[in-house]
Amino acid sequence: MTVERLQKFLSNAGIASRRGSELFIERGEVRINGNIAKLGDKVDPDKDQVTYKGKLIRPEKNFYYIALNKPKAYITSRFDPEKRRSVYSFLPKELQSKVWTVGRLDFYTEGLLLFTNDGDLTEQLAHPKYEHAKEYEVALNQDITDADLQKLREGVVIGEDYTTAPAEARMRSGKVYMTIHEGKKRQIRRMFEKVGYKVKNLKRIRINKLELGDLPLGKIKYVTKEDII
Repeated sequence: MTVERLQKFLSNAGIASRRGSELFIERGEVRINGNIAKLGDKVDPDKDQVTYKGKLIRPEKNFYYIALNKPKAYITSRFDPEKRRSVYSFLPKELQSKVWTVGRLDFYTEGLLLFTNDGDLTEQLAHPKYEHAKEYEVALNQDITDADLQKLREGVVIGEDYTTAPAEARMRSGKVYMTIHEGKKRQIRRMFEKVGYKVKNLKRIRINKLELGDLPLGKIKYVTKEDII
C-alpha cells in the first residue's frame, strides 16, 4: 500500500473526519512509530504504527453510510455538557464510535442527517467547491413575496460581510423549498431573517442525490455511496 496523509489514514480508520483528525494531530494526541505526529506527516499503513491516545489504529475495512431522519431537540455531537440528547443514540451501539455526521443540523432542525466513516465522501460533501446540493423544506410565520424569494435566489448578506451564493427557492403548498450549496451556521434561518421572516419549522429533505423520502422520524436506514453522489 502506498503512503498517505496522516489525517486521511485516521479518517479511513474511523477516528474522525479529516478536519477532526487534524485537531487531534495538532493537540499531540497522535503518534507515528512512537513519535508525536505533526500536520503534513504521511504514513505507510503496511509498515507504520499509528496510535491515538495510546491506542493502536488500524484502517477500517468497511465503510458505513447511514441516513437518519433527525427529530428536533437532538444535538449532532456525541457528547454534550448540558446532557441533551444526541443523534448518536439512534445508531447501533457498535457503530456509535465508528462513524461521524457529515455536516450538522442545529438543535431545532429536523430531517436528513448522514453518518459515515468515509473521509473522502465527507470531504466532498462538506467543501463548497464541489457544489453538492442540500435541500430544505421551510415553513414561515407568514407568506413570502415573490420579490423576497428573488432576493434569496440572488444571495443575501448574513453576518458582517458574508454574501450567500445563488440559491434555488420555490413555493409549493404554502412552504418554501430552498436548495443551497453552502453550510454556514444556521444559514437558512439567517437568510430568511435577513429578508424579514421567521422560520417556524425547518427540515432538510435532500443531500445531493440522497432524499429523505418517507423515512420515519427518528429512524435510520443504510444506504450506499452511489445513493449519495
